[in-house]
Amino acid sequence: MISRRFLFLNTNLEELFNAIIRELEQVNELKIVNKLNGKVNDHDFWTVTAVRRTIPRAFVGALREVTVTITGEPNDFLIEGHTGSWFSNMVVPGVGGFIIGGPLVGVTGAGLSTLVATKFERDLKKRLTELINENSTNKIGVENLEVF
Repeated sequence: MISRRFLFLNTNLEELFNAIIRELEQVNELKIVNKLNGKVNDHDFWTVTAVRRTIPRAFVGALREVTVTITGEPNDFLIEGHTGSWFSNMVVPGVGGFIIGGPLVGVTGAGLSTLVATKFERDLKKRLTELINENSTNKIGVENLEVF
């Protein structure tokens, strides 16, 4: 999960949102299913959700969906990103794969697919930072970033 507040960047939030959509559209495994924008409590609000096009064979921990939300104003906004994965709530890694695909697929599949979901979230955090810098007058620094 990503949850960060940005201050004093003078960011074009609509263009940032469009850049995030373009970024998600470039991921072949994902399909955008929902885009919303409007106002919530007098603050601008944008959200996009993309889901995986297919269910992978060894799907324990594999990326299932991604949602990115922007709320606020150009000089004070919050970005939240959520990634969901198949059987992410299982306590013991590999158990779901064992149940679904047999012992070898479960053990190897769980480790590999979990890395894919975690790597996607890590790459998304990095790319969001780059997109914010590209769509802002000021660059991100310690003084204008809060991480939750």
